[in-house]
Amino acid sequence: MDLLKLLEKQNLPKKNEQALITAAISQLKQHENEYQVQSRLLIKLSELARSMTLSKEGIDLLTKLNQPDKNEDIALSSTTWF
Repeated sequence: MDLLKLLEKQNLPKKNEQALITAAISQLKQHENEYQVQSRLLIKLSELARSMTLSKEGIDLLTKLNQPDKNEDIALSSTTWF
C-alpha cells in the first residue's frame, strides 16, 4: 500500500481529522519513515474513535490502515526463514 497516495485521496469532513491527514502527508513528503507516520496516524485516529468523535469516513480510513498488507507481510516473514 502506498500510504502517500492513499492519504492524498482522503477528504475527511471534520477539520481535526483532515488536519491529521495533512500533517501525515507533510511528514511523508519530508521523507519520514512511512511506518512511523502510519503508526502515529493510527494512534491519533484510534483516539478519536475511542472518544466516538471519528466520522464514518475516518472510520473507513482507520479500517483500511489497519488491514495487513499481505504482499509486504509475507515478504518480511519469509526472510526470517533464511
